[in-house]
Amino acid sequence: MHCETSFDSDPRHPLHSEAGSAITFADVEVNDKVLIRTRNSEYRFEIADPVNGKGLLSGGTVGEKPREAILIESLIKSDSGRLRDFRGLKTGARALFYLSSNHRIERVKTSNISSLILVKAADRTSLISSSRQA
Repeated sequence: MHCETSFDSDPRHPLHSEAGSAITFADVEVNDKVLIRTRNSEYRFEIADPVNGKGLLSGGTVGEKPREAILIESLIKSDSGRLRDFRGLKTGARALFYLSSNHRIERVKTSNISSLILVKAADRTSLISSSRQA
């Protein structure tokens, strides 16, 4: 996982890292979750296939029922005003997802991303195992 900022050191949230700038899918694992906060909404993206950017998306304009989605890219304006694409998620950018629905493709573009939080699947699994032993 490529995060351009440090991990969240808040002891109340030990199982996630706050990615203040960017997340690529090079090191993300299956079942990791990304909380995507935008100016207008909050989305949750659970990774199913990190190589191809596939997963389950819910929240925001998609609704609360998770839907199969592919993260295509994040679109951000450069200093010159030109649109640039970023393969992954990036704060300040708008994420572009494709969702399949009844033999057609829907496009979902978020408003500007204000924050990203990565919750690793391995951390959630270890927490569940620890609570069952207690």
